[in-house]
Amino acid sequence: MAEREMKSIVLLLSVARMSERALEFAVERAKELGAELTVLYIIDTSLADEVFDRFTDIGFMGDKPSTQLTEAIMKEFRQRGYEELGKVQIRAMEEGVGYNPMTVQGDFFRCAMEVIGRQKADMVVAVKRRESALARYFYKSPVDEIKKSASCEVVIFEEE
Repeated sequence: MAEREMKSIVLLLSVARMSERALEFAVERAKELGAELTVLYIIDTSLADEVFDRFTDIGFMGDKPSTQLTEAIMKEFRQRGYEELGKVQIRAMEEGVGYNPMTVQGDFFRCAMEVIGRQKADMVVAVKRRESALARYFYKSPVDEIKKSASCEVVIFEEE
């Protein structure tokens, strides 16, 4: 008789994509399915660019961010990631769920798809910002692209 392969759930988080509801859902589903929970915190490099653009637009800084500012923002993003991973770890331990934390830096979509494939995910839990119809027309959500591209179920939580 073939041994049953352990199921895998991937929870996607980033500075812009966090949700208590998604965290609770992912832990509960992992517990129900006897799955390992991989928590992928992505330090999305495009978010740092957005911060720089806003600072430039309001006249807070010139056209090119300093190395020190870049390092400070990335350090803040990493610190938030460690805090979020810690929250999930505590919750997973309370429920007796296997926990696999990962932090990566790069493009949200590419990093997510790479880990989803490597982990052979049975389910992905993701968070996206609620957007207006106009924003959805002009901007492709990486989370929506993951839902289209992933070969497993993708559960999306929309947050403000």
